[in-house]
Amino acid sequence: MNNHSHSTSAQVHFDNVSVHYQSRPTWLGGEVFKALSQLNLHIDAKNLAIVGPSGAGKSTLIELLFGLRKPSHGEIYVCDYPLSTLTNQQRQKLCKHIQLVPQEPHTSLNPYFTVREILTEPLINLGFGGKHESKLIKTIADVGLHDGVLDLYPRQLSVGQAQRVAIARALVVEPCVLVADEPTSSLDPINRQNILELIKRLQRDRNMLLILVTHDLGAANALCEEVLVLDKGTMVEHSPTEQIMQNPIHETSRALLKAQNLITV
Repeated sequence: MNNHSHSTSAQVHFDNVSVHYQSRPTWLGGEVFKALSQLNLHIDAKNLAIVGPSGAGKSTLIELLFGLRKPSHGEIYVCDYPLSTLTNQQRQKLCKHIQLVPQEPHTSLNPYFTVREILTEPLINLGFGGKHESKLIKTIADVGLHDGVLDLYPRQLSVGQAQRVAIARALVVEPCVLVADEPTSSLDPINRQNILELIKRLQRDRNMLLILVTHDLGAANALCEEVLVLDKGTMVEHSPTEQIMQNPIHETSRALLKAQNLITV
């Protein structure tokens, strides 16, 4: 079991973060697009689902968390590290604390690597020494796969198996923060339910903080204690999950619930 403590290490803090950019120069009629606007958010003890329609800012938020985009204003802190001033050594250390389960697992897995190589790569890149085989076997078992999968290539995996391998790749470095980006979007209803149950068990057993980024409020209800609703780059509602599901305040929250047949009015 992971020994990480949410109260001391698993913290994510957005301090007045905005992301603005222009698709075209001003002289060509371009206007400022606000992908994210003045986001103040502190995540530490409770699993959080970040939901919203397309264009709400969910992908921008993930890019910020993993240093793929810099904010126009504000600062992001992950496990007490300010992302804007990280050294390469600090960034490598931080990658041991926070990991991503991306969308579309098949496209995120190196097609030229076996599953063994896919799981070994982050261990090597992040400086984990020693032999890795026992860790690979344990991690692949934790996601419900037999160790014979280690010798397969991504093209030999079903969609459900590929999603489990993507989860295993994130887990193998034992992060204290797991970010799951639409982890069930490519799955049929049975595999969707199985993956939700798997993530819930892994989060509990490994004592990880879960940040679920999704449009699926059913998944949010299954996995998270709190829900943050984004719309057009702005946080429009942030409440306990039960309140969002039973008595949403903002029209965007109600529209998402209604679209998914989770609310009738």
